[in-house]
Amino acid sequence: MTADEEPLGWDTTTVAEAYRDRDMRLAERLVFPAVLRRLAERAGPGRLALDIGCGTGAVAARLVTAGEWEVQGLDPSADMLAIARADRPHPRVSYRSFDGHTLDWLADDSVDAAVCCLVYCTDPDDGRLAALTAEIRRVLRPGAPYLLADLNPAATGVAFSTLRHGEPGAVYGDGDTVPTLLRLRDGTMMTSTTHYRSLDRYRRFLTEAGFPSPAVELPTLPAGGPGSSADPAEIRTAPYMILATHA
Repeated sequence: MTADEEPLGWDTTTVAEAYRDRDMRLAERLVFPAVLRRLAERAGPGRLALDIGCGTGAVAARLVTAGEWEVQGLDPSADMLAIARADRPHPRVSYRSFDGHTLDWLADDSVDAAVCCLVYCTDPDDGRLAALTAEIRRVLRPGAPYLLADLNPAATGVAFSTLRHGEPGAVYGDGDTVPTLLRLRDGTMMTSTTHYRSLDRYRRFLTEAGFPSPAVELPTLPAGGPGSSADPAEIRTAPYMILATHA
């Protein structure tokens, strides 16, 4: 797959198979450790964590091995869920299809933690995301953490080692469709789309659902040595952001 192909929609068999082979080095070094660190003290036998928009199960698999969580991995894509079940099965992880905005099988105040990684950027519908955020707030126990990890809007157009969201020099507004390149493990690029939202818009999704204003973490990689033009962009600019709040 090459970068000049037509963008792929997220809920397709083709994109699920490509996403299975994505180069996850940056997420593995920047997103996953920060998420697991913030949840470490919350883990315990029988405690329920949601991985919302779990895709192929990368976060769910790490949650269940980093603590004693019971994990529900939720995704609207049947193809993503099939890959998650095949590639990352675990007796304490259940993968479940959902409609992207309701959690109606879960009671109020019944969930001990929720994580949503690289999901908001894939959904063009603010109303659906607002409904989902309100549902997450409803099901979390008082004080339970919610971690929302997504593309850093301040990094739009920056070419990182494994991705680029947005054209260099382009200016995007809330809701705009953004061309996005993801590097696959064989070195080719998967072309898809994301949807730009400012940090203020992310904050409002959370506060309008009743969450406190989040803490914002912008992780970067440490420099490997004296700076040079060959240094990867991810030592200077955060590709991702992690918003941490609680019910």
